[in-house]
Amino acid sequence: MDNIAGPPVEGDNFFGREADINALRALLEHHDLLLLGPRRIGKTSIARALMRVMREAGWRVVEINVATCDDERAFVEKLETALRQETASLGDKLWDSVGASLNAIRARIQAIRIPVPGAGSLGVELRAAPTKDWTTVASELVALIAGLDQRWLIYVDELPIMLLTRIIRSDPTTGVERVRRFLDWFRNDVRGLPGAGRVRWLVSGSIGLDTLVQQHAMADTINTLRQVTLPPFSEPEVIAMLDRLGARYGLALAAADAAKLLAGIQWLQPYYVQLAFSELRGLLAGQPGAAPGTLIDATIEQVARSAADNDFHHWEQRLAVQLAPATAGHARALLSQAAMTREGARVELLLATLAERLPNATAEEVQRLFIDLRDILRRDGYWGANEGAEGRRYRFLLEPLRRWWLRRNTP
Repeated sequence: MDNIAGPPVEGDNFFGREADINALRALLEHHDLLLLGPRRIGKTSIARALMRVMREAGWRVVEINVATCDDERAFVEKLETALRQETASLGDKLWDSVGASLNAIRARIQAIRIPVPGAGSLGVELRAAPTKDWTTVASELVALIAGLDQRWLIYVDELPIMLLTRIIRSDPTTGVERVRRFLDWFRNDVRGLPGAGRVRWLVSGSIGLDTLVQQHAMADTINTLRQVTLPPFSEPEVIAMLDRLGARYGLALAAADAAKLLAGIQWLQPYYVQLAFSELRGLLAGQPGAAPGTLIDATIEQVARSAADNDFHHWEQRLAVQLAPATAGHARALLSQAAMTREGARVELLLATLAERLPNATAEEVQRLFIDLRDILRRDGYWGANEGAEGRRYRFLLEPLRRWWLRRNTP
């Protein structure tokens, strides 16, 4: 196994997660899935591992990343292109039965009208007979593959980015309505197509679709998606991972040293284990002859500083992407309180922090906002709750992120 901290991993570099893959495979028999979690926890890696397993089981699988799709038509175009490539591999006989239909659908895609912000009912029209509703063409496309004697898995990555930044933020007049229509199409129209049970969807993104729909009062639109998350590795799994890395790079860690490294990371997602191992290798290369155990503290500090700086900026920036400016500021203030110590902050202190920022709010309003933000930060992997003799505390799950946050937000 190579020491890779960054891009998605596949093949021999994909480690563990067998139980998670088996669970996802079983769920796909009857459900569409929404894979939740922050960036760098392996969503793309496990999605591609799942795709490989499903393909081996006889399913047809396609992947589309829609982060750069500017509107609904671009989404349908990307989906059509991916499905065209996959159906072309079905063989000449089947291609003959669907090729003409796909060509007709592609022509209709070019005629889709999308609202232009500030232009009322005007839209983009490239042909003389425009299709009034993109959902009609999209449904034709899905119905076409659903009618084949095949099972399909369609992996849609970064859908929340498209819906939030490409539609809602760029179209303040009708953007929310358009996103609701998109998700209603996904929930109702697609599921109502003949043979729809032969097509399963896996949706993920670096910001949470669950948070997006809750912020815009449309949580009902994703209630047919089975929400799943990727838990951190157990300590035995991480030890096994470190053993494989150690064998690959001639860097075996003693049990006490490995335990110290794990304690320094705390939240044992594989990316951060790989990152810490990479930093330790770098420090050892600069200090030949040093014992690995003497550099564990420096390793964790290095992860918290330059090594993962861009990644940790994303943790801060995604709050501004998901939340209104004032709400994002409140979330950052709560996290800054929790970052003061490894043990986190007590609920009373966090409530007082919000109350100070909202002098005109009632105690009930402050409590409601805290509960909303508490749940968002917990779902998105920022913090977790600890029960102790002094009551409940909320602390950062990832120790290097806590150190980074404290350094960045302390005067």
